[in-house]
Amino acid sequence: MRKMRKIIMASTMAVILGMSCFLTGCGSGIPGIHAEDVTVSKKDSQSVSLVLGFHKFFPIITLNRKEIYARIYEACYTYGSVSAVTVDGEPFVSCNYDINKPDKKINEAKKKQLAKGSAEQIMAAASSTGGRTPEIDTLSAIILSADTLQSTEEGSDKSMIIFDSGLSTTSYLNFAAQNIIEEPVDRIVTQLEERHAIPDLEGIEVAWFGIGQTCGEQTGLTPDYKYKLQNIWQAILEKGGAQSVDFDTSPVSAEANDMDLPECSTVAVVEDGLDMAGKITEDAMPEIIKWDVTSPLNFQKDQAEFVDASAAVEQVKPVAAYLSANPDEKVYIFGMTATVYEGDLGISLSKARADACKDILIQQGVPESQLEAEGLGQRANSLRVNDMDTNGVQIEEQAQKNRAVFIVRGDSEFVEELMRCAKEMR
Repeated sequence: MRKMRKIIMASTMAVILGMSCFLTGCGSGIPGIHAEDVTVSKKDSQSVSLVLGFHKFFPIITLNRKEIYARIYEACYTYGSVSAVTVDGEPFVSCNYDINKPDKKINEAKKKQLAKGSAEQIMAAASSTGGRTPEIDTLSAIILSADTLQSTEEGSDKSMIIFDSGLSTTSYLNFAAQNIIEEPVDRIVTQLEERHAIPDLEGIEVAWFGIGQTCGEQTGLTPDYKYKLQNIWQAILEKGGAQSVDFDTSPVSAEANDMDLPECSTVAVVEDGLDMAGKITEDAMPEIIKWDVTSPLNFQKDQAEFVDASAAVEQVKPVAAYLSANPDEKVYIFGMTATVYEGDLGISLSKARADACKDILIQQGVPESQLEAEGLGQRANSLRVNDMDTNGVQIEEQAQKNRAVFIVRGDSEFVEELMRCAKEMR
């Protein structure tokens, strides 16, 4: 059953062209875009669905792009349909239009005029609805958009245009609750299949704008994080049978969204300790830095002794320099261990490893008052990777990512969560 379906009679569209003033100003049209510049290349009816990330921490969405206008204009010109889904914690269809043929025959100029008016009205309506529910569920929004497209007229060409960071904070793909960016892509897709959570994209062309782009309190994603995020979504879209998938990584805009939007969790962006060259200066340090068993700051098996103490010192020297230059700053050092089924929780070992890193920093001249060390063991937290399969067997490749030490800036909002987690285990 379609939601919020509105029927637009093309023969009466002229009387509501004034609605396009909301987006562009009366009579101005879309800035820099003109209907006469759009070449309608498709004869079949076009069905277009927009997936719009009107939520916190994603830049303001700008639909004033020629390629977007062209898709919507084509749908109006070919008497197709246009819908929009708003991405929030519970995505919803914000508008859904069928463009019907006029009752009487019209000439080509009139047809283009009506298509232009319809396109501008739809773009205005699509741009006016913000999120209503806290958090971000991009996957459910894509599923809803796909279902809307699949319910359109049989034989129409279907396309989905997504404007979103892809950084979901609820439902199956919750990047805020766990460090799933480090999960193997095929494992993520398999888990979604098992939960029947792959969108039906058969016959649908997908264009995605703004993936990995953030603003506000959300820490900007590293190039590696963006790369992995795009790979995850590409695999999901292709598994759903998308006819084509295209990511446009150019900035969606330079402004934060100033709508009054519901609260959203932020996602931890962990920087690899191996890649700190130039990232730690006297003025700045990444929010979260991680060293695991693949790094020079590594420990003997089941011990808190460094494999190479000299290498470990070199790894944390930049942190010591930053803290010395910023005596009012503080960092928290968290140790973590891999999951061992029915084994020790690893609290003592992870705390001892965090203390070992703390001792190095003190030896480098950092006052103890600027340092706090805690052990997380194998306790669930937002920095942790799932390292067990469905049969309770440890996945060694993933377990290596949990045998780690993290240094977190004192002003990070993740300190509260991680400290609470550590104290619960005492």
